[in-house]
Amino acid sequence: MLRKKALNRIYLTTLVLFVMLITFTFDHIKQFKNTNLVEVEYASNLDSTYIYLLNEDNYLVRVSILLDKNTEVKKAQEILNNLSVNNKKYNNLKGVIPSNTKINSLDYKDKILTIDFSSDLLNVNQVLEEKVIESIVYSMLELEGVEDVIIKIDGKNLERLEKSQKNLPSVLNKELGINKDYEINSLKDTKKVVLYYYYNDNNTSYYVPVTKFLNSKEDKVKIIIDSLKGNYFLGTNLSSYLSYKTDIKNYNLDKDILTITFNSLNNDNLEEVTYSLAASIFDTMDIKKIIFEVNDKIVSIKTNEK
Repeated sequence: MLRKKALNRIYLTTLVLFVMLITFTFDHIKQFKNTNLVEVEYASNLDSTYIYLLNEDNYLVRVSILLDKNTEVKKAQEILNNLSVNNKKYNNLKGVIPSNTKINSLDYKDKILTIDFSSDLLNVNQVLEEKVIESIVYSMLELEGVEDVIIKIDGKNLERLEKSQKNLPSVLNKELGINKDYEINSLKDTKKVVLYYYYNDNNTSYYVPVTKFLNSKEDKVKIIIDSLKGNYFLGTNLSSYLSYKTDIKNYNLDKDILTITFNSLNNDNLEEVTYSLAASIFDTMDIKKIIFEVNDKIVSIKTNEK
């Protein structure tokens, strides 16, 4: 009899503990599910874009950030906050806009973003003066609806940089250039191309566009391919994903579609190679699609989405 009562108590205690365990687990699973739902909902309210920050070698480096889904004006404001020298989020990268710079107004109309700054914007040395403008313009052009940028200083269009005395067009776009490099010794056969290198910092790689001016009789596609095959941008810490050992068989441009054929290509960095080549060509020429082939077999297709 005593043994039966003891067994009943053990059974009852075990049952209670089991019920408590089930309840505890269910509540935590429910809480976990709710947490996931909140994260998914939060992520759906964000857009990704790129901004351009300065590295230790004074090159503007492309960095991915998240923005709240909002109007172009409010996104532009958020980007400008990230371009401030007060931005300490990224190791060895910094913003270029002086901390005391005020934004007098922001306006967006007909795909043109107009920003009116206080005169503090250009309170930098001559080396950084043009970098400030390049960083702002290229960061704003990453916004889907923005095709041109107008920069004003206290209500007046910025048409000349004070220290370098360089003239600026009243409406700014990628014709401005970024991280400019000049290899010009005459006015004949002058070409301008954009080359996408990468910069490695603490095992994190960033793309770095370089606008290069040079004398050459070659077409722009060949200039881009030959330049990026160099592996390194001489005299800098910038590298190319396209190895000098890469064997390119030929390329063919048919209207706005370019086909590049390789004899061989390392599959380990296929995406990086095709991306850097495509980005360089899209920023240089009016091309809509690039087809990459290895021995006449398509390995990648890139489309100019903007």
